[in-house]
Amino acid sequence: MKKRLSVTVIWFMTLILLLPTTSWAEDEKVDYIALGDSLAVGITPESSPENLPENGYSDLLAHHFDELGKLSSYDKSFAYPGYTSDNVLNDLKDNKQNEAGESIQTKVSEAEVITISAGANDVLKALNINAETAEADVDIEKFQQTLKQVGINLSSLSVQIKQLNPDASIYLMGYYNPFPRLPEDQKTKLYLALLQFNRVIEDVANSVDASFVSVKEAMEKDDLTYLPDPTDIHPNEEGYEVLANEFFEEITLQSPSEFNDVPDNHFAKDSIDYLTSKAIISGYGDGTYKPDQNVTRGEASLMINRSIVFDRHPPENPEFADVIPTTSTYEAIARLKQEEIIDGFGDGSFYPDQPLTRDQMAKIVVNAFNLESQSTDVEFSDVDEEGWAYPYIQVLAENEVTVGYGDGTFRPKEEVTREQLAAFLERSMQIEE
Repeated sequence: MKKRLSVTVIWFMTLILLLPTTSWAEDEKVDYIALGDSLAVGITPESSPENLPENGYSDLLAHHFDELGKLSSYDKSFAYPGYTSDNVLNDLKDNKQNEAGESIQTKVSEAEVITISAGANDVLKALNINAETAEADVDIEKFQQTLKQVGINLSSLSVQIKQLNPDASIYLMGYYNPFPRLPEDQKTKLYLALLQFNRVIEDVANSVDASFVSVKEAMEKDDLTYLPDPTDIHPNEEGYEVLANEFFEEITLQSPSEFNDVPDNHFAKDSIDYLTSKAIISGYGDGTYKPDQNVTRGEASLMINRSIVFDRHPPENPEFADVIPTTSTYEAIARLKQEEIIDGFGDGSFYPDQPLTRDQMAKIVVNAFNLESQSTDVEFSDVDEEGWAYPYIQVLAENEVTVGYGDGTFRPKEEVTREQLAAFLERSMQIEE
């Protein structure tokens, strides 16, 4: 009995040493508050008193932070449909209280992450767009005055937040075209106005040490799907996922981890810092990252699942013969299978413990981040144009997620290391839309 116990203890201690772990600082959690308009609330075309919004970008972000083990608290009680930048600013000045009797200044002073979407209602009034008649009546002088005031309000809002909480990270959201079905001549007017509007928000962000979150290009990829109601400016839940992911690509949840085996001149240093700052990856108890260690298919699934904000619904059983609910990477594999990011083998297995190869990685990353061909000429001497992985490798290279090796090869059957996957993920998340 004693001998069996000793073997068990040794096995357990060995497992602890081998598994990735986090430092004390990485265990700290964030308080998150969302301020602003109906987008911060999460209003959709289907919202009603009986169908309250609970899957807006702020809800999805909070859920993702929680899944990453990083959420301490979440509050969107100071966001209201119809709010202008004036409304948000005045609430902070007046120290408005929510229904629970909590004050906005207290909430702001306690938050590490603050997202703001405000200004659209100001601008829409100046643009006077009639979605039913498909006409945009733009009063240029009024529009320019409105833009100037929005800039002043957002700047004042951000400065006051910083006075209350100098350490808070502020994220100012840009806006998308809410009327993608307008005739081309009307759409051009709105497009030019939108460029100016977003430039004002970005300039404010740059001037007050906040982060600008661009969403326009991401929404344009499939705006008719994300904005299903021609008379409603609000996205559906799928559209809110797009907004949430644009936020997450900018958000920092913790300080980057320092690893004793990742020097400053390491090729993947910046990528590893970026991912650890979002709690997507972590190191080991001995202070190492083990950058040249191979990644299994299950581990890769976990890292990718942590890199993307999905809806809040539990995923379906992936129905792989070797992936069951007690499998450590079950949730990640189930989610990625449901999202058609990964698939298995012909025998019905996923083989989560097998090393991930570079050709498999190419397919998974392209699917995960919806990467598209850039129509550039990239060739690898060891990638067969008739092979199943060819189109994925091409798209990956065209987006400069990888350039292959110096000898002109891609080495598709080579196993992926932790440093390589970190670089692939960070580059994919950072691609400009």
